[in-house]
Amino acid sequence: MEYKDIVVHLGKDRRSGARLDAAIRLAQEHEGRVTGIYVLSRRNIPSCVLAEFPPEVLKRLDTEERARAEAAEAEFNELTARTGVPGEWRLTSGDFADAIVTGACYADVVIVGQTDPHDDESRVGLAEDVMLGGGGPVLIWPYAGAFASNPETIMLAWNGTREAKHALDGALPLMQHARKVVVFGVDRCDGKHIPGADISAHLARHGVRAEARHTLTSSGIGVGDALLSEIGDHGIGLLVMGGYGHSRFREMLLGGVTRDVLREMTVPVLMAH
Repeated sequence: MEYKDIVVHLGKDRRSGARLDAAIRLAQEHEGRVTGIYVLSRRNIPSCVLAEFPPEVLKRLDTEERARAEAAEAEFNELTARTGVPGEWRLTSGDFADAIVTGACYADVVIVGQTDPHDDESRVGLAEDVMLGGGGPVLIWPYAGAFASNPETIMLAWNGTREAKHALDGALPLMQHARKVVVFGVDRCDGKHIPGADISAHLARHGVRAEARHTLTSSGIGVGDALLSEIGDHGIGLLVMGGYGHSRFREMLLGGVTRDVLREMTVPVLMAH
C-alpha cells in the first residue's frame, strides 16, 4: 500500500506552507498525487458583528481573501510544477470541516494542522472534525518545528481498539518505510489480549520490524503524558494512535488522551477514529 492520493488543507495560517511541503515530500516518496484545498472565509469575525459592517467593507474583505487564495494557488502550482508532483487545486467556500471531509473521502491520507493558540488564522478543532467526519487517517502537522514526512522512528500507541486498528492501517505505508517501529502497549484490563505482542507479530508479517517496549494500564492516569514523554526520550518522529475512543463530549468534560496529545504534541501525529 502507498499514499497515492494525498489531501492537504491550505489556508491563511502561518503553517500552511509547512503542510504543503510535507504533502509534496510524501507524494514524492510514494509516487502520489496532492490535492490542495483552500476554503474561502472572512477573518474570524462573529457573524453578528459582520452583519453590522457596511457593504463596501464586506466587499473589501472578500477581495482581500480572494487575493490571499490566489497567492496560495500560485505557490501550490509553482511547487508541484518544480517537483514534478501531480497536483490539483480546489477552491471552495462554506464550512471548513465539511470541505476537508469531502476531500478525505477520495484520499488515502489527509494533512491538517494542529490548532495554534498563537495564530488567529489557525482553525480551532479542525483536526478533530476531520478525524470524526472523514473516516480515514488524518496526519496532524504541529504548529512549530521541522519534521520528516517519512520518519525513521515511529511509535504506535496500541490498546486493541477499533480506533487504534484504523490508525495502524492508515499508517502502514509509513511504517513499512521506517527504520524502527516502537509499540507502546496500553492494557484495557479486559484480559483478552496482550498489549504489544500480538500486534508486533502482525506488523512483522507486513514487513514491519516492530519492538514492543512498554505497557501501561489504561486504568491509571497520565496515558497522554506517558506517550509524550516516550516521544521525547526516544527520538520518535511520528506518533500513530486511535482518536476519541470515548465520545468527544466526554473528553471535553473529563479530559482524555486524544485531547491531551492534540494540545501538547511535539511531533506529527497520525490519528484515525
